Amino acid sequence: MKRSSRNSSKRSFLPINTEKILSNRTESSIAPSGVGTKFNPDGSVRPFPGNTIICHLPADSALRVPLEALYDALAQSEFAAFLALLPPASWHMTIFEGVCDQVRQPGLWPYDLPLDATLAECNDLFDRKLVHFDLGCELPLQMQLSGIRPLLNGITLRLVPARAPIEAEMRELRDRLSRLLNIRHPRHETYEFHLSIAYAIRFLSETQQEELMRLIENVLPSASAEIVLGAPEFCIFNDMFAFHRRFYLRKAKGHNHHVCISG
Repeated sequence: MKRSSRNSSKRSFLPINTEKILSNRTESSIAPSGVGTKFNPDGSVRPFPGNTIICHLPADSALRVPLEALYDALAQSEFAAFLALLPPASWHMTIFEGVCDQVRQPGLWPYDLPLDATLAECNDLFDRKLVHFDLGCELPLQMQLSGIRPLLNGITLRLVPARAPIEAEMRELRDRLSRLLNIRHPRHETYEFHLSIAYAIRFLSETQQEELMRLIENVLPSASAEIVLGAPEFCIFNDMFAFHRRFYLRKAKGHNHHVCISG
């Protein structure tokens, strides 16, 4: 499929250590983690509703053109049968994980809401809490690509804040959101910012992982680039193919929030 024909200068990304990328499944693994929950074995998307706080990748991002080239290369490659590619309009970085309707347990569901409450009730509760929430971070958010996660469960870019003060602000933001929304996911303190472009639906052999890494390295430039993201968005979703904005989170001073469901 043909993507953007915009010309762009050579972008630079941090060199990728292939040795750290390759990962074999454990003996107990039957299928990649997204199969049976977010995707069917044939790669079709499954209902997996929930809410989240994310930053969509801007249309003019320095990362957009190389990622679209990678998307096209993957779609036309032998690896297409192993992957569920995420639509480019869905690409985003998660700021704070919300809830998933199918995952209801203490810590992953707000403790001030019954475990049998509807997702719509949870969305409304979060609307009321977040609509006056002070983002407290300087915008835009400046991130850098730091590598690729192991290819076991898909293709995911690792992102890191560009500078230490940004890291501190974003970690403090996650702490405040956790207290406000009364949820605290496992590994909250060590959460790794990322951007996913595909879920695995079949395991790759070690040789196939090496071939896929070569494809990725051939399409994406080989040094570092800053990624600029706008205000975080409170979104709801029905599946992994689209995230519908309810409203932006903003700094309290001089900003008014208006709930406006889009998409």
